[in-house]
Amino acid sequence: MYNGNRYNSLTNKAKTLFLFLLLAVSATQSQATLSDSTYVHQIEQVVVTGSNQATSRNLLPYTVSVVNAQQLETTGKTQLLSALSGVVPSMFVSQRNILGFGVSNGGGGGIKIRGVGGSPTNGILMMVDGQPQFAGLFSHPIADYYTTEYVDHVEILRGPGSVLYGSNAMGGVINVITKNAQHDGIHTTLKSQYGSYNTWQTALSNMVRMGRFSSLVTMGYDRTDGMVENFDFKQINLYAKIGYELSRYFRLSADYSLVNIKGNDPIYAQLRNASYIIHQNITRGETSLAFSNKFQNTDGAVRFYYSYGNQYIDDPKHFHSLDDRFGIIAYQNVNVWQHATGTIGFDFNTYRGKIPMSGGSTSGAGTLEHKSITEYSPYLTLQQSLFNNILILNGGLRMANSDKFDSHWLPQVGFSFHPTEDWCLKASMAKGYRNPSFRELYLYPPHNPDLDPESMINYEVTISHRFSRYLNTDITGYFAQGRNIIQTLNGKNNNTGCFRNKGLELSITSQPIAKLLLRASYSYMYSSLKELTAAPKNQYLIGANWQPLPRFNIDAELKGVGGLYVANEVARQNYTLLNLGFTYNVTSHIDLFAHFDNLTDADYMINNGYKMPGITCMGGFKLKL
Repeated sequence: MYNGNRYNSLTNKAKTLFLFLLLAVSATQSQATLSDSTYVHQIEQVVVTGSNQATSRNLLPYTVSVVNAQQLETTGKTQLLSALSGVVPSMFVSQRNILGFGVSNGGGGGIKIRGVGGSPTNGILMMVDGQPQFAGLFSHPIADYYTTEYVDHVEILRGPGSVLYGSNAMGGVINVITKNAQHDGIHTTLKSQYGSYNTWQTALSNMVRMGRFSSLVTMGYDRTDGMVENFDFKQINLYAKIGYELSRYFRLSADYSLVNIKGNDPIYAQLRNASYIIHQNITRGETSLAFSNKFQNTDGAVRFYYSYGNQYIDDPKHFHSLDDRFGIIAYQNVNVWQHATGTIGFDFNTYRGKIPMSGGSTSGAGTLEHKSITEYSPYLTLQQSLFNNILILNGGLRMANSDKFDSHWLPQVGFSFHPTEDWCLKASMAKGYRNPSFRELYLYPPHNPDLDPESMINYEVTISHRFSRYLNTDITGYFAQGRNIIQTLNGKNNNTGCFRNKGLELSITSQPIAKLLLRASYSYMYSSLKELTAAPKNQYLIGANWQPLPRFNIDAELKGVGGLYVANEVARQNYTLLNLGFTYNVTSHIDLFAHFDNLTDADYMINNGYKMPGITCMGGFKLKL
């Protein structure tokens, strides 16, 4: 059983809450003046996800949501997936603690988009600047790897993206676009906050632009005692990127990121009437080198990337795994004829992994000698604009090849219709897939080396209407059918599963006055799978950003979840969370802020046995130089 105490100390919690409330009240009483800092609502959002080139979101037939850096910052979260969860319709991320997702048994960070994602997450593709991200052995991203400090914005493709991005993009894509310095100079930011459960989060970032040279470096340290004893977590992360414009047509860039994660988990063992503590020590790194070009009628890029991981888990026996991945991404966009653009691309990647120790033994069913899979896939897309952009047709085709699985074709087609400037009708059909992981192919008794890739076909229709700045709406209906889904029958993995998911998504934004921005979203999903975790039936968000005084901002967010399946022995979860954030601009260089989460004190869980925290609060400062 989990520990029923929500707080390490009621007295310490009361003191901290009082301190942050005092900070907020003091801020409202200040009459200092400064330039307006309200949100700027982008009516024509430009995205690269879903097309490999900068395109107005409304010109794509696919559903792409954009969350910018300011929206991420108002959540008060430093872990990117925590900040995104519930903000985008039909997207949900499993969590288990105030900070830290963890991995292995009991771990959080499971991502579902429209009920698709797998467990662990291998049906949603994480990317950073278009580079695929997942651990080679288990084919899922490490959720703790992604932080908000280097993020300019995030583009979320809801629905298959396999034509452009290959395996693991079966249910959707989350593409993290990193920051770039826009003006010459050196800009340094230090952000630090402290709060409930002895949680401390600090990040230092530096952006430089000098003529043709630009760079971004961020370093962060996060830690918490956790909600119960021995549930502590800490991580150190580094991200660095440099770029150089060789000429007006060519650019060279490189990046490197490194994360070390250490965490303990006493709850998983308690659920099994045991007393051991799971210890985790995860190190992961990524690097890439990219050469891009941009001419009047064509643009593209070639990117070489490499990632590696070294994982130690004591549960309580020793587990050690190693994996790495090397890949090449190449594409070129071309204006093929009048009002038509096409993309020709090729992806290559080879990933390897081994488990030298499992269950405290260097031999046996849990260990694995070096295994590798190589994938190589060409693809084509074409977009034709007709009648002065009133009708836009889009299609694409990928031939997925590997040295392990049979070749197969992946199509996508769609259109975007604009009868007026304020109305848009979009529809599409796309097929996605994911290759089986090493775990499913070779590890533990259910393994089956003869598995085939999973696949999914998705149909969707979107209607958008812009009523000026006062009201903008999007409503989407979708139907998805999965086949060859891997499930365990009679002690062996087989491609015998299938599913049907269908649902509705609604997004609304409004700016009734200059200093107030309102946003709301709702999603409903029906799934033929009755025991689908991290996929609520209903999900809604109502949010507001208000600037009552020139230096003072208030962010409010009401999140609701209904019909969330956790486990057979747990009632489906229905809960509402009220989150508030306050920011006070002391000077042009210093901000003070405070964030309060779950002010409704909702009692709920997402991962079986891991009760989520009640009221929590964090407060700190942001120094800008």
